[in-house]
Amino acid sequence: MEPVHGPATEHGLEQHATLTTVARQLLDVLAATQADVDADVDARVADNPALVRGTPRRCRWCASTLHRGRCPTCSGSGADLRSQDPAAPADERDRVRRDARALVPPGAEDDVDAAVALLDDRGLLPSDAPDPPAPRLAAALAAVRAVAPPGTAERGLRASLVAQARWHVRHGAPDLALVLVRDHLPRIGTPDLARDVGASPAALEAAMHVVRRLTPAPLPRGASDGPATPPDVVVREVDGRLVVDALGPEDLGIRLDDELTALPLDAAAAAWRDAHVSAARQLVYLLGRRADTLRRVTAVAVEVQEGFVRHGPSAHQPLTRAQVAARLGLHASTVSRVVAGAVVALPGRRVLPLADLFGTSLAARDAVAALFASDDPPHTDAEAAERLAARGIRVARRTVAKYRATPSTAR
Repeated sequence: MEPVHGPATEHGLEQHATLTTVARQLLDVLAATQADVDADVDARVADNPALVRGTPRRCRWCASTLHRGRCPTCSGSGADLRSQDPAAPADERDRVRRDARALVPPGAEDDVDAAVALLDDRGLLPSDAPDPPAPRLAAALAAVRAVAPPGTAERGLRASLVAQARWHVRHGAPDLALVLVRDHLPRIGTPDLARDVGASPAALEAAMHVVRRLTPAPLPRGASDGPATPPDVVVREVDGRLVVDALGPEDLGIRLDDELTALPLDAAAAAWRDAHVSAARQLVYLLGRRADTLRRVTAVAVEVQEGFVRHGPSAHQPLTRAQVAARLGLHASTVSRVVAGAVVALPGRRVLPLADLFGTSLAARDAVAALFASDDPPHTDAEAAERLAARGIRVARRTVAKYRATPSTAR
């Protein structure tokens, strides 16, 4: 197997046009979602007799050590079973309602309940909803959008898809994804689309990869117990500290068949066996590298965003992928690959895109959105900046204007 080692590797992978087979696979697995990784592992275990899927050591959902195959924290098996904490939100919509209530001023919690009740079965505003909404309802809807999946509480499907695409662009997706959804939605899939938008086939495919991830139902009613796929990385609170875990192959029970590896065989059979063993070792290596990189990237982000993890969007801090890359000695594009599409489970059963730990300050965005949606909004951006500064939130006038122009993208 061709070795790939150390932080310099990631830089080299980005700088050289000729990549080894393992290097290409490493880049692919770093960018893969957990669902894609699970599907690939399932296929390889089924096809490779040198791979064994044993009992997982740790829970897929909360990373706790399993005891006799059961998780003492969430009562799951570490594979697919989960049980809900009676104190936890009954479903994702209830989680959004509770988190949004924490963002509004005291006494306005009922407005959030009314805003959530107004949403249709897909999580969108119905066509007969007040337009524009009353100031108090607008503030409640802003709070709901701040904690809900992108595209929630938008007026109609098109606006929801545009909001989702805009959120992905803000978190590293190509700008073309937003252009396609906003300006070319009826023509997506037509043969001349790349020519008409002035994009190369590769650029169009990269944008379409994002477009295919958009959903017509960002907050469906009855989505009961979180995602169907385990998170890529887990943040737990242990003895008052936040601990980051990403499960590697041993945690998942993926290993080589030692008996087959040691079995004495004739030359032809040994060649067949050795090819499978090499492929199995390569998979185990890639899974280990993915888990280690996810853990390291998330640990740095959580160190910066501890307030956000513990208290929500109001404590979010500005953080870029380049800053994390510099801390870890990685190439910035490696961090971008790891973050794109990954999901993190936080204490309190919150499950968010890992990208939510990055970007401009969500606290400032939320403050700007809430200020202009209040019963006494500022008359100018400069006045808004002054009023926010009096509350200890330093935001430039131009930044206020930018945040005000895109309030629905706040997360």
